[in-house]
This record gives sequence, C-alpha cells and structure tokens, in this order.
Amino acid sequence: MPYRRPLNPPEPKILVPLFEAAIKSLVRRFRNHPYVFYTESDMHCYLYHRMYVGGLINGLYSTVDGDDTVLLHKEYPTLSQYSRLPDGKLEESGKGRRGHFDICLWDPQFIGQREHRKQKVLFAAELALNECRPRSLHTINDTTKLAGPRNEIRFGYLLFFVRDDPYYERRQLEVRRNLDNAARRLRVVLAVVNGCRKPKPEYFGPWGEA
Repeated sequence: MPYRRPLNPPEPKILVPLFEAAIKSLVRRFRNHPYVFYTESDMHCYLYHRMYVGGLINGLYSTVDGDDTVLLHKEYPTLSQYSRLPDGKLEESGKGRRGHFDICLWDPQFIGQREHRKQKVLFAAELALNECRPRSLHTINDTTKLAGPRNEIRFGYLLFFVRDDPYYERRQLEVRRNLDNAARRLRVVLAVVNGCRKPKPEYFGPWGEA
C-alpha cells in the first residue's frame, strides 16, 4: 500500500471514532472466534491492522528532524520512567525504566515539533488477556501508564479480555473493582467468553467523545 501525505493533520474528532471502531471490531472478533487469537500479541496485531488500512492513519508525517513516519506505533515508549515497588506496582519516578504502550497513535498536530522518541501520544491502548490470577497487577500498572500526567495521553484505553479463565469466576469482584477504578480516568472495555456463555461486552468511560 503506497504512503500518502495528508494536506492537513486530521483532528481527534476524526481519529477517535476510527480507533474506537477498530477496538469494537476486535471485541466482536474475539467474542465470535475467541481462539483465533493465540496470545495477547495476536490481538495487538489485529488491532494494528484494522487501524493501518485507513488512509489517514498510514499517511506520512515529518518529525522536527525531518524524518517521515506514520501515526500508528506499537510498543512505543512512555515519556515517564518507572520504578517497581516491593509489591510489584509501578511508580513514576525520575529514574528507572520507561514503559511501553501496546499500541498508540501520535498526535498529528505535534509531530512536526518533536523528535521520534518524544512524541505526544493522542491515544494509547493497553490490552490484557486472562490477567485474572491472584496478585496480578496488570490492570493497575496499565492504568498507571495510561493515566499518568507526564505521558500526556489525551485518550487512554484499557481493553480487558477473558477467555475460559477459571480465575475470573473466583476473582470477578476484584477484577471489576480494578476496571471500575481505571474507568475513572480511562475508557475501558470488558469482554468475556466462558464456553458457550458470551455476555454482552461492557464499555466504561466516555466512549464516543472526542
């Protein structure tokens, strides 16, 4: 697919619906064919593909260094650095390592003002598949990255998928409590498949608002 160079950078009111439509497509695919995805990484790839085939997302944009790039990126590093507390939770700090976002889209309004590794992220998503075991901090740490003020993310998404996981039934209240806490600052979806049971996916937060 050839690259295009858009005349004007698209606004959030155009990009956010595209991203949310791609997420909902992933949710539908997961509910209809949950074992199409072997790992969480497969789900990243599906979401990336759904976004990339659009003409605006894969257009060329130049950074402040004059390097041509696209808006959509996987495993893009956070601006914040993190230390890991004794209980395993991440804490923003002036030292430590940067995290990474599963998938994100740079803000086209700022690309020309910033370097490759210091771009402003318009929206980012973290995915979780069967992260329901005791002492799992996946949701809590993902929320820390997505909602941290220094990362400057305008629209953060936490996508939580459960597939035939016996831990979910045992720890459902705790899982939902973590998702409810995340939804105070993020847009969250919970999609569960348990054998033949496929409850309607639940969307928390201001979906559809740009």
